[in-house]
Amino acid sequence: MARLSEHFRDEDFRCRCNFCKGQEFRIHLGLVGVLEMIGEHFKKKVSVLSAYWCDEHYESLNRNSRSYHTMGKAAHIKIEGIELNELFKYVETIEGLNGLGFYPKEGFVHIDTRPSEKKESWIKEGESYTSITAEKRRQYGL
Repeated sequence: MARLSEHFRDEDFRCRCNFCKGQEFRIHLGLVGVLEMIGEHFKKKVSVLSAYWCDEHYESLNRNSRSYHTMGKAAHIKIEGIELNELFKYVETIEGLNGLGFYPKEGFVHIDTRPSEKKESWIKEGESYTSITAEKRRQYGL
């Protein structure tokens, strides 16, 4: 177990599937830096629920587009004691986070460091992914 930063170790980012059993690992160090920044802002530990996904895990999800999780550039996060909408509003202000997803039912925020020309924000509602509009911001307190 290698320490990647003051508060994060490689095990925080390893794939958690039953295919590679955590043997595969890739992480963009810029993402680690952003997570440190988020923790510092809230003065609390950031929980990484999911980060890197190996190819086998990703294929098992039956998705039709490439994921930044497979590149080590994405994470699903939450912070105990911080409302999800407050976490989302803060991560929106961080330069370099160009993929942001709000998952209210699942209880996490997706962040990724995709290129700025592919910037995107969404909300997962049921099984649907919806772009964030002014109406959705009011609905979810974003």
